[in-house]
Amino acid sequence: MRARKTAIFAAIGCVAALGLTAPAAAADAAPTISAPASRVGYGSITITGTAPAGATVELFESAYVYNDFYASPDYANGGVITTKASTSGHYTLNRLLDSGFRFYVRANGVESKRISVAMGIIPTMTMSASNGSVDVKVAADPGQPGLAVHIQRSDSGTWTTVNTGHTGSAPDGVYTTTLSGQGSGTRIYRAVIDADKDNNLLTGQTTSISLNVGSGSGGGTGGGGTKPPATPPTAPAAPKAGDVVFSKIVYNSPGKDTGSNTSLNAEYVRLLNKSRTTINLKGWTVRDAAGHVYTVRTDQRISAGKYVYLHTGKGTNGRPDSRHRYWNSTGYVWSNGGDTAYLRTGAGKAIDSCKWTSDKGKTYC
Repeated sequence: MRARKTAIFAAIGCVAALGLTAPAAAADAAPTISAPASRVGYGSITITGTAPAGATVELFESAYVYNDFYASPDYANGGVITTKASTSGHYTLNRLLDSGFRFYVRANGVESKRISVAMGIIPTMTMSASNGSVDVKVAADPGQPGLAVHIQRSDSGTWTTVNTGHTGSAPDGVYTTTLSGQGSGTRIYRAVIDADKDNNLLTGQTTSISLNVGSGSGGGTGGGGTKPPATPPTAPAAPKAGDVVFSKIVYNSPGKDTGSNTSLNAEYVRLLNKSRTTINLKGWTVRDAAGHVYTVRTDQRISAGKYVYLHTGKGTNGRPDSRHRYWNSTGYVWSNGGDTAYLRTGAGKAIDSCKWTSDKGKTYC
């Protein structure tokens, strides 16, 4: 049986009601925050601002699409990202971006305004041709599924779209196709990837590739990518403990416990890939202390730095996008007053766990 908080106490305007004036020291100036409007491709940005001299400045973030802020995890050292304002009241922070993000800071309990940082897409296109047929591979940085890709050919100085598709999830951010009937002689191509407003991603395009598509064969790369290696790459190492972690668990869905599917799906765990490679979770399990077990029975790849959400209720895996999966439970799984979540590989190897002992509704592990 899920335990619920039964009362919330709030004191509103007590000082004003008594006709008293709060001490001036109780009102700290709001911190400020500034960052570049965007960056191009995966990498870091510098966040700066002002805060009361010597105050601890805490960074909060959210993927642009979700707008659900949480304390920014410090992946290098553990814990969350903080810094101290200098004696002149200035601070500097660095943060890696893999998509569009939102940020704010807090100092002495006072929050700054919210800001957003967009990310420009860097597409890379590799092409090879033989007898009028052209094989095309387009990769996106950041590696994001579902981005609209347009393969364009220059015809007498005018760019014509000859193929359109979307980046996929095997692995994320890659689109492949074959162009047939491209004739003979030299053709010029480029790839354009459309902006993604939901994730605050900006459009990008490759450099042009000149390719002999005739009776012979040829190849080329645009956008700074590299051709496939001549020998097969070394198989990636097996995932180790800490490569994928519980980065957030909402164990007490907001509002009244109605047991509706909407309420059940508001209870979820969020898994983060902290490694530098894509990891397939197929066969992995998520379980609680009471022995409820969810098994990932189909491919579920997480690119480096990306999230996957596992909702308690019913739904279709891959909707609204490839980051969402559903336990299909008809009852709540996680205990509000205290529970432990466990993540294991299909071979039973322990990868991560997250424990809580009080009902605060959610934890960032």
